[in-house]
Parts: sequence; C-alpha cells; structure tokens
Amino acid sequence: MTPRPVSSVARLVEDNAQDFLRAVKAQLLQLAPQSRGHFPTDDDLTHISIAETLSALLDGTGKEGEVDEGTLAFFQEAALDARRFGITPDMLKALGEAVRTELLELCSDLPFENVLFAERAIAATSAASIQAVREAEEADIPASFRAEVVEVEKRSRRFTVVRLQAEQQLPYSPGQYLAATADFLPNTWRYVCPSIPSNEWGQVEFHIQSDADETTGLLATSRPGDKWTLGPGRGDFGKGKTDSGKDLLFISHGTGLAPLRAYVFELMNQAAPPRLHFFVGADFPGELYELMGLWNFAAASPWLSVVPVSTHEHDDWWVQATEASQPPRGLHLHQTGPMAKIVTQAGAWADREVLIAGPESWARDVRRAMIRRGTPAAQIETLGF
Repeated sequence: MTPRPVSSVARLVEDNAQDFLRAVKAQLLQLAPQSRGHFPTDDDLTHISIAETLSALLDGTGKEGEVDEGTLAFFQEAALDARRFGITPDMLKALGEAVRTELLELCSDLPFENVLFAERAIAATSAASIQAVREAEEADIPASFRAEVVEVEKRSRRFTVVRLQAEQQLPYSPGQYLAATADFLPNTWRYVCPSIPSNEWGQVEFHIQSDADETTGLLATSRPGDKWTLGPGRGDFGKGKTDSGKDLLFISHGTGLAPLRAYVFELMNQAAPPRLHFFVGADFPGELYELMGLWNFAAASPWLSVVPVSTHEHDDWWVQATEASQPPRGLHLHQTGPMAKIVTQAGAWADREVLIAGPESWARDVRRAMIRRGTPAAQIETLGF
C-alpha cells in the first residue's frame, strides 16, 4: 500500500509538536493580538493541543487532502466548545492562517504536493469551524452558562457532591459531560458529568473526586455563593441504550456513578422502565458515597436492583465515611473484591445493554472480563476517565 502524502506531514508535526505549537501561538498573536488570554492555560485538560489536533486531522485525511464529514463534524463541535474561551470567528480565521504559515515553514523540505494536500485539509476544517461558530452567534446560542453553587456535601474525604443553580436550563443529555470552571480558576477547566438530567429550573449536580488532580480538588472546595461557568454538553455515552427496549446493566466506580445516576432519573420518568441491575463500586465501603440515595430509589422502583461493591472490605482510617454510604438497617448485599470478578460471577448478562463508567483501566478490565464470560461486545459501552 502506498503511504498517503499527508502522512509525512503528520509525522513531522508529531516530532516537532512543542516547537510547532510555540510558533503557531506567536504567529497567531501577530495576526490577532486580541486572542491573547482567550486560549486555555497549560494545565487545562478540556482541550486538545493544536499540534495533536493537526496531527490527528492529517492522519485521517484522504489521499489528496479530502476530509470526510465525520472529521468536519468533529472540528465543528470542537470550535463550538472553544467559544467558552471567548474564541470568535476572526480568531479562528487567524488561527487557521497561523497554522498554515507555520506548516509551510516546518515542511519546507517535503514534496510540494504533500504540503498542498495538508493545506487543503486545514482550509476545509477551518472553514467548517468558522461557519459553525458564526451560525451559533447568529442564533444567539450562549457559548457558556453561569451557575451559582447552592449546596456542597462532603460525602467522604475524597468525594464531594456540589449542587448549582444555573441562570437557564442547561443543554445536555444524561451521559454527557460538561466543561466546568469557577471564578477562582480563570480559563482552567475540567470535565464533569451531571448526575441528574437537565431540567427547566437550571438545577445541576456534580460528583467530584478531590484527589483526581489539583484543579479538580479546588473545584471540590467550592462554597455556596461561588460562581461557576459551564460549557454545553458533549459526548454520547449511553445514547440509545436506555430506550432500546432491552433490560439494562450499569456498572460504576467512584464518580463514574454520576452519568449513570442521571440515566436512573431518566428511567424513573418512563411509564414502564426496563429492569436495571446496578453494580455500584468504590475502593472502600465508606466511599460508596451515594449508596443511601440509590437504595431509596430502589425501594420505590421495583425495576431497579442495587449491589454495592468495594475493593477492600474495611475503610482505611482516612476515608472519613458519612451516613450517605451506610446501608439501611437489615440490608446485607455488600460484596467485596474486584468488580470484574463479581459481575461475571453473577452471569454472562447476554440479554442486557451494558453501561460501564469509571477509571479508564478499570472500565477496560471489566469490559474484557464480560466479553470473555459471554457478553456480546456490541452490547457494552464504556466511559473511562
């Protein structure tokens, strides 16, 4: 198979990522000085760097620089998301020109057609991104949404529930994630999953693991009255699974509970919900921070079964469990051990649609174990973080 001409451009960008990024930023500030301060900070985790994005684009570009509709849609969504940083169509135009200019400089020793086809791909995605942002502005679609912290509950040392009131209904669906920042974290964002569906009153709830990283830990220190800024919903985890007509299996670990809890709320509004078996996992029993609430749901919902699972049998001294993790009197359903083993011991679950949410490697291990046990791979969807 003959390598595509743009592959050599992609490799060159990857090999010189940091220098290329610095050159693009410098060129951008010359072309659009007003863009200063409107791009994410170095420790922001909610964006892909220009070099990574360009490399991915060129790697997925056709033989002569043609870009498929899926790739264009990806860049349009990314541009719409970047509006929360204050990015305008003029800035995007300048960014496209800066990337093109520095690409020509970087690839000066490559064959002409290789760079030409890469330029075509950049021009196509740049034009599509600018159009998407202009259409959003013309339709008066907000770039981000303001919300005020109204309640903070520390459920254990590491896990905190934060409830906010937005100025309007937030545009997201169960299973999606939002970019979030607080006024005391200017232009530094983290992705968080709402644990309740969007409602007309603008109420939203997030579950935060404070030791995920320093910035996430600062979000967990929020107090009532603090102001947050939220981006629109992104992602499609679980889309179509809960209304497929099949029974369901949910498996979570830590704050992976949040997007699945939002789906539980959505199911409660259905006239005849499917059966749902929910394995709720944590490292320690005291970190099953939403157990009491889930069991209250199950008590009122005969279609819902909740099984708490912890990796360790007893809490370490630092866990600082609260009553939120305590089972109702008389219930002894708690299981201890690896989630993958416990779930697969219960059966193959071949008749279920399966949603798994939790740390990336953990979710991957559970999925692999289920497939080995006989669960069809097509019925399993994971959300890792």
